[in-house]
Amino acid sequence: MVEFVYRWNGEYFGFIYNDKFFDKRSNYLGWISEGEVWKKDGTFLGEFFEGHYIIRRMSMSPKADRASRATPHTPATPPAKANRALRALRPGRIDALDEYN
Repeated sequence: MVEFVYRWNGEYFGFIYNDKFFDKRSNYLGWISEGEVWKKDGTFLGEFFEGHYIIRRMSMSPKADRASRATPHTPATPPAKANRALRALRPGRIDALDEYN
């Protein structure tokens, strides 16, 4: 099952497939575990929010790094998705995808 991921500003960013996180060009970025998204190097990226967003709470203490995982096979790139409407950011949270420019 593919879950599509968007930036908080509504721009389509990528997808999650089999608990692996990819950008819109199918480049492997990390994985998801128990609602948390981890970058491929094992550092915490953010929380998977409302099934489409990755956000990080500013008040949250840094999480310990996890062991990196093997890079999975590259899945077929799904058809591009339309952007969504801009959302008002919630107080105390940031769009974790802002570090990917």
